[in-house]
This record gives sequence, C-alpha cells and structure tokens, in this order.
Amino acid sequence: MRKIYSQTQKMLNLENLVYLTVVGLPLYLVKVNFFGLPTNVLEILEATVFFTWLLDKNYPKPKAHMLFFAYKKYIISISLIIFGLLASTWFNGNYRIGLGIIKGWFILPILFTVAVLNIFDRTQIPNIFKAFFVSALAVSLAALGWFFFGRLTYDGRLAGPFNSPNYLAMYLAPAVIIGVVLAQIQSLESKTKKVLLKTSTLYHTSLALLLIPLYLTHSFAAWAALVISLLIREAITKGKSILKSKVFWSSAILMLLFFSVEWNSGKLREAYNLSERSSLASRVMIWKAAERIAGDNLIWGIGPGNFQLKYLEYQKFFPLYLEWAVPHPHNLYLAFLLQAGLFGLAGFVLLLFFWLGDVWRMEKSALRAIAMAIMFYILLHGLVDTTYFKNDLAVIFWLSFLILSQKKAAPTTPVSG
Repeated sequence: MRKIYSQTQKMLNLENLVYLTVVGLPLYLVKVNFFGLPTNVLEILEATVFFTWLLDKNYPKPKAHMLFFAYKKYIISISLIIFGLLASTWFNGNYRIGLGIIKGWFILPILFTVAVLNIFDRTQIPNIFKAFFVSALAVSLAALGWFFFGRLTYDGRLAGPFNSPNYLAMYLAPAVIIGVVLAQIQSLESKTKKVLLKTSTLYHTSLALLLIPLYLTHSFAAWAALVISLLIREAITKGKSILKSKVFWSSAILMLLFFSVEWNSGKLREAYNLSERSSLASRVMIWKAAERIAGDNLIWGIGPGNFQLKYLEYQKFFPLYLEWAVPHPHNLYLAFLLQAGLFGLAGFVLLLFFWLGDVWRMEKSALRAIAMAIMFYILLHGLVDTTYFKNDLAVIFWLSFLILSQKKAAPTTPVSG
C-alpha cells in the first residue's frame, strides 16, 4: 500500500503537473464554472501549479526583494502592461469580459511562468518545450482526423479543434521550430552515438506530421514568419557559414515549394491580383479601422474584449466592411495599444527590449535557439495576426521567458545551437 501511495505521489508531483499543463494547453476550450466563476481547464491547471508551488515547502521561495532585484526590469515592464489593461478596463467598462481576459491571458500565464522558473533548473527547462512539442503533435494528429472527415472551413482550410485555421497555424508553428532544433541536434549527435539515430528519425517523422496540417491551414503569414524566424536563428547561430546550413537551405526550399503549390490557389491569386475581396484587402480595411480607433483612444485604449463592438461602431467612417466578425485587429502591436493603451504597449515594448538584450548575450545552446526562434516567429507573424491574445498563445509566449531561469543546476555539457 505504501509503495502504491509513493508511486501515485511521484506521478502527481509538481514537475509532472507542469508537463501536464503544457501538454494540455488546448484544454482552454473546455469551459467550466468554478464556484460561479467562469473559467476553463487550462486556467485551473495553471492556478493549481502556482498555488501548489507556493504552498509546497519542498520548493524554497525567493524573498520579495531578491525576486525584484533579479527581475526588476521585467517586473516594471509587466506592471506597466497590467496597469494599462486595468486602467483601460476601468475607463471603458465591460468589466466582466475585461477582467476575465486579464486573468486568463496575463495574470495566470505569468504566475505559471514564475512558478516554473522556481521549480525547474536550466537543464530541465528544455523538457518543457518537448512537452509542448508533444501537445502540438497530438493537436496535429487530431487536426488530420478533422481533414479526413472533411471538416474544413467554407474556403477549404483546416482549423482542427480551434475556431480558425490561423489559430491552428499559430499553435503548430512554434512546435515546428522546436522540432527543427531538436532534430538538428539529434542528427549531429547520432553520427557518433548510434543509439540516438532512432530519436533523430522520430523527430523528423514528427516534423512531417506537424507540417502537413500546417500546410492545410493555408496560412501564408504563418509559413512566412516560420521560415524567416528559422533563417534568422540560423544566421545568428552560424554566422558567415550559414550557406552551409541544412536548415537554411531546407527552410528556403520549403518556402519556395509552399508558394509554388499555392501560386494558383484562389487565396493567393486574389492577393497578388490585388482583388478587392482578398484576404489582404480585408486585413487592410481592419487595420485602417483599428488605426482610427486607436487614434481616438490613444492614451487608455478601448479595453480588453471591446474591439468587436468598436469595430462595428466605426463602420460609418469606411466603405462596407469585407469582414464583420473581427474580435481582434489582426496585429499584435495594435492589439496591445487598443486593449492596454499607451502604458500597456510601452510595457510590452520594454519587455521585448530587455528580453532580447539578455538572450542575445547568453551562450549558444539549444534552449536559446528555440526561445529566440519562437519569439521571432511570434513578433513576425504578429505583424498581420494577433499572436498573443488567447489562453494557449499567451502561455507559449511566456514559455520563451523560461530561458531567464537563474536556478542553479548540476553542470552539464552545453549543446550548441
């Protein structure tokens, strides 16, 4: 009996709960009521990780002044974002939705990240990215099931379990980055260690399973941002020898192949013919409306969750919209300005500035390569989509901050990448 209890306790330890949370990111789709409070399974998992860590005496807690000293610039940046969100909610109303967004897309992902930073050391953190890779692979397989049963959008695109093809693409693309880096490392190591050959093959097979549904989303922005982020990562890692990089040439060929196949598709043909009904034309109209809304609400924004109403309200200033159901402005930076005002946007820009500066000065490693490429992807795709404002996407964003872990670990041989 004692042995069974010990095994159960081991399975339910805090580290495994973190892995379960990362694997279960899509569980934000499962809505529940917790003592009358609307929430979802992912939020419950995030909160459970944080409060379990907080109450578990086996994990030492950093003192407040030490935590502030270690992460002062990040705490100030995050405080600006939260202040902007709260102030924007206060001035614009819609408190229930606004506070729910602040809770689910900011507070809980940040608290979850704080807990993980103190639970795992730097040598363990790559395992968290592997857990996300497993999650994306499961979503990919589920999405392929959707495809084989003909469950596509009206324009023939694959959305899988998510509400739109773009959401599926934004979930799979960071996992492709993780798979590329890990496959590259395993391929190098398998040359001297035959036992790693099967692992390398497994990563390459998994990558293929991710790329197929990613292609079926027909998200040009996702593909472009993915390939560019991988090329930037290779340029930083390889320097002048980038032309010898397999990842460089594979990414370039993959991009060329994708657009060659898509060249005569209706979506791309409308774009390069500058059709008035194209996806690009629709985006431009949304951006024009968002820019006018931002200009009229520059300091405090319009509040989290209010874009749809404001967008419809501003219809009178424009020709008839091509799209009417638009919950976000299809631009990450406009989204921060509109939902958190100037204070929130300033906090976001400072956060990125400090993070990029710190990561740039770090030694080369697999973790650094993954974190940088994912962040580049989020920021590049964010030019034409909202790559943060969703429960799962918010956690993916903050996972990149795990590279800042200062928790000591046993010395290991660094992995270049």
